[in-house]
Amino acid sequence: MAVAGKNGKVVVGASASKKVVGIKNWSLELSLDTLETTALGDDWKNYITGLKEWSASSEGDYEVPVDTEGQKALQDAFLNGTTVTVKLYVDGTNYYQGEAYINSLSIEDPVDDVVSISIEFTGTGALTFETAE
Repeated sequence: MAVAGKNGKVVVGASASKKVVGIKNWSLELSLDTLETTALGDDWKNYITGLKEWSASSEGDYEVPVDTEGQKALQDAFLNGTTVTVKLYVDGTNYYQGEAYINSLSIEDPVDDVVSISIEFTGTGALTFETAE
């Protein structure tokens, strides 16, 4: 069954989760190294799995950061070089979760449009998928 994107969201923080307000979209990339093990005389290539990694990005409208907003938590993590717990909700209850560094934080302030924010995350450690049961 297809899922409408309108119920997605980005949340930061493990226990005191903060929704990152103003977000209009997010994307997640998962990758797995494949290591070739083909030997002389083989007719087909053979592989084994190696390390996994993940990264994510998000874009939206910039919100003036105050103590209770997720955008402030992201900016603080970027400025301090610390990780944040990121939850990427596909809908109201199902989400991907992991620890990440903010490796890019871009704010654009055009004269003829709203101020926008773009965030890129690099995951450190495992990513999990949590489902509502």
